[in-house]
Amino acid sequence: MKPRHGSVVVRQTVPRDRYSGHRWLMADYFNDPDVYNNNIFHR
Repeated sequence: MKPRHGSVVVRQTVPRDRYSGHRWLMADYFNDPDVYNNNIFHR
């Protein structure tokens, strides 16, 4: 991001546990046994 009118733009990073989030997502939606069944995703 470019600074505007001489101001300094600084981005602050937030540490996140992305690896665990990915594992939870895969376990909830794609692993057996299913957490969510086909009735929830009928549309």
